[in-house]
Amino acid sequence: MAEIKSLKKNALLNMLRTVMGLLFPLITFPYASRVLQPAGLGKVNFANSIISYFSMIAALGISTYGVREAAKLRNDKMALTKLVKEIITINLISTLIAYLLLGFTLLFIPQIYEYRNLLIVCSTSILFVTVGMDWLYTALEEFSYITIRSVVFQFLSLILLFIFVRTKDDYLKYAAIGVVSSVGSNICNFIHAKRYVSFREKVCRNLHPHIKPIFTLFAMSVAVSIYTALDTTMLGFIAGDEQVGFYTAATRINKIVLSVITAASAVLLPRLSFYISQHNNEQFLILSEKALNLIIMLSLPCAVGLSLVARPVVLLLSGNRYEQAIPVMQIMNPIIVAISLSGLIGIQIFMPLGKEKITLASVILGAVINFSFNMILIPIYGAFGAGIATVCAECSVTIFQLAFAQKLFKLKRIFPHIIQCIFACVVMAICVFFLIKIKMNMILQLTLAVCIGIIVYGLLLFILRNKFLFSLLKEKVTK
Repeated sequence: MAEIKSLKKNALLNMLRTVMGLLFPLITFPYASRVLQPAGLGKVNFANSIISYFSMIAALGISTYGVREAAKLRNDKMALTKLVKEIITINLISTLIAYLLLGFTLLFIPQIYEYRNLLIVCSTSILFVTVGMDWLYTALEEFSYITIRSVVFQFLSLILLFIFVRTKDDYLKYAAIGVVSSVGSNICNFIHAKRYVSFREKVCRNLHPHIKPIFTLFAMSVAVSIYTALDTTMLGFIAGDEQVGFYTAATRINKIVLSVITAASAVLLPRLSFYISQHNNEQFLILSEKALNLIIMLSLPCAVGLSLVARPVVLLLSGNRYEQAIPVMQIMNPIIVAISLSGLIGIQIFMPLGKEKITLASVILGAVINFSFNMILIPIYGAFGAGIATVCAECSVTIFQLAFAQKLFKLKRIFPHIIQCIFACVVMAICVFFLIKIKMNMILQLTLAVCIGIIVYGLLLFILRNKFLFSLLKEKVTK
């Protein structure tokens, strides 16, 4: 029997892993952006955006599917072994196809060929992800192992960065270190996996039952990639490396904040899948509603606050050369709320219920909107236009999913919580707005803004006797 682990502990560990994973770029980005300058930074991110399409082909829909299915079988080692071997076989085939397609792309597209060395370095991440099987550890809720392993490689990468990246021509080394920091630790996973899977055990592999759900999820990942990686790709082709650099600087921080928020809900998929397999619908709905309240309470103040402190954040992390990134960051901060909600509803809730077709329809809608707006706005406004396109796409995805999710939740119970959070955000925004008008050192200004924002927001929710906040406090006091 697999040990039933604490969801709160899992959430904290996953948030810690995410924070540590994001502290690496938070520490390295100010250094790299100044050393590589907008053009060099743009080259690396343009190359990564190209590789993301081949990574998507290699991954298919395996990661999400693997978590969902393995979570159901975690108490049966033989059944889990069979499932893992079947999924790995599919994954290895898709990885081979991805590398073949990358080879053809390098040979026959001149604009891509000039980035060949950079693309080859970045492409090693595809293989690492395949052999790493992170989905297995997520399904088994082994977040302690994942966290420790990731932190070790983050520190290793940090040391390598300061040793090897010294001039604007070191962007190739920066890309290689980025691979090590993000997926280098996956090499350890295959060896460690023998604790949970009997690789020596001979099983009859049947790939056919997995094909349809995996390709449904693959279609979803294709659509998602259109409005995640396509912005950077189109900027690179239409507006050049420098605009990609500005866009990267603008999205770096809100992606960090977004990742920390979504990390808390990312641990829910295996547990929710387990509840569904046990036909425990009541616990499924209780946990889903708590997660929705938590996402709303965290994402709203983050989006508002980050818009107010965009200037000191961008200039401190990227330097004065990136001033054009400030309005781009401000226009894009609503995606913190939109993606947090769509990630919870579309992946953590709809997937265990087998409603991935709804999620697929929503991301196809987002992809169409994103591509259309990019074509219109990027030639005119560059990175700012790409930001507008992304916000429109993400909001459309979230609204579409909420239309279907309202059938699962009693939204009347959540509505007062939303109103209280919005009111607290408005008051917090007024306080922070007047603070940043006072001339002072940017580091001090940013520190005070964050501290005052958190205190005002939290205090107002307490004064308003927010039910969700009080339920969290009550649990702590009871313990």
